[in-house]
Amino acid sequence: MHHIREDCIKSRLTERAHLTLAVEKLMERGVPEELIPVHLARVFYVDMDELNAVLEKMRTMKEAGEKRPLRAVA
Repeated sequence: MHHIREDCIKSRLTERAHLTLAVEKLMERGVPEELIPVHLARVFYVDMDELNAVLEKMRTMKEAGEKRPLRAVA
């Protein structure tokens, strides 16, 4: 019988605001966009549809010359 240790259980990363923050942090550290899903999936259960939406939004903003996404305050 296998025992699952609590520290091995991945947290969920599914909220768009949290995904955006994680993507921003990885990009600031120089992680290429195509490797961001791999890096996040190693640590979290990721909502890939939401992650793709965040990456697309960041790409669009970059092309438009915007610095960073607007964040909700509440």
